[in-house]
Amino acid sequence: MSVSRIPTRQRIVNTALELFASKGITETTTRQIADFAQVNEVTLFRHFGNKHGLLLAVLQECLQKYLVLAQVGESLMVSDISSQSDLRRFLKYYIQSSLRALESVPELVRSLVGEAGQYPLESRQALAQGINQVNQTIATAINDVLVNSRLQYSLPPIKLANLLNTCILGYAVITLTSDVQAIWRDRDEFVSTLVDMFIQEVNPLAQAQPINDISAETVREILLQAKKCGVKDYAIAYLLFGAGLTALDITRLRLKDYQHQANHGILITRDATGNERSVPLNQKILGHRYGSATNNPLSAYLKTRKNELKDLKDLKNIEDVASLLLSSDGKPLSLEEIEQLWERWTQPYRNLNGSPLTIDQARHTWCIEMLSRGIDVDSFCIISGIKPKELQAYQTRLNQKLAIDKAIALDT
Repeated sequence: MSVSRIPTRQRIVNTALELFASKGITETTTRQIADFAQVNEVTLFRHFGNKHGLLLAVLQECLQKYLVLAQVGESLMVSDISSQSDLRRFLKYYIQSSLRALESVPELVRSLVGEAGQYPLESRQALAQGINQVNQTIATAINDVLVNSRLQYSLPPIKLANLLNTCILGYAVITLTSDVQAIWRDRDEFVSTLVDMFIQEVNPLAQAQPINDISAETVREILLQAKKCGVKDYAIAYLLFGAGLTALDITRLRLKDYQHQANHGILITRDATGNERSVPLNQKILGHRYGSATNNPLSAYLKTRKNELKDLKDLKNIEDVASLLLSSDGKPLSLEEIEQLWERWTQPYRNLNGSPLTIDQARHTWCIEMLSRGIDVDSFCIISGIKPKELQAYQTRLNQKLAIDKAIALDT
């Protein structure tokens, strides 16, 4: 294309990019750019204001080309990504392509690094916005790769993209401003190391656990079986079905974690990192009432604790005494003991496929019941500790139950 057919503004930007890349920003004058672009210097100032305004336009042009590179790479690679080895291939392609793009304009990169402190705030902000745009594009590509490969990463895709591009830019700066071989043998070694660093944090996406709740009739029978076994068994079964706690949650409960608010029992649970959540202790479970806030299977068990504590004067660890539920030897109730108790109550019952009932099904049952009562999604996630992305499986199971109930109603 002849010079006359290229728009004046674009011609100036193209010329500036060529001169900045070959001579550096400082050594290039606006007069030289105007002469090579075959325009008057006044025309250059009319379009860009000054040299920094022109530099900003050049940087935006470079970032647009970089975005095209990223998007082309995404379209070439993401469509056939299906495994961790494909993710490695995608990362290697992107890193190598990015380095080649940066190394194609060495003087421009050197000048950007050396003169960055001289740029006005507007230019620095615009450059940061452009880099963020590149990061967003790569984050989208990385997310697509992870989804297609059924992989998960410990960092969100945008943070992964930010870190990846920071490493790439850092290597390019070192390469163009110092003796890189004192740090890396060659580019291939750097690329392989960077890819390995990211790949080792990638894990296969865990298969979603099927939601398998227990029928109301069976839950009633299990609770009655637990009641026959004793007050402690009854209290544990009540916590499983009345608050949706896991067996591990129950082992972590302390006496102070059982509280009363507005005629309702509240339990404070915490995970392994100490994060707390409050859970209401339902007085009604699948249509049957199990006492009140102050008179229920858990409160009945705690009354027996008064006598137990008197017999534990020689217990040295005060934290053991503070546990909400104790085993027969006065120690905190263990996960294994709770699972053994569950097997004792549920031994006569089976799932439709003939498999034994698992303790996780008590929590599934509580979750389905809470959703069926009409609790909003945000509140449910807060009290259950279930992440929003895991909610769909519970909602699907509830919809199945509702559909069956409607179909049965049509037949009566």
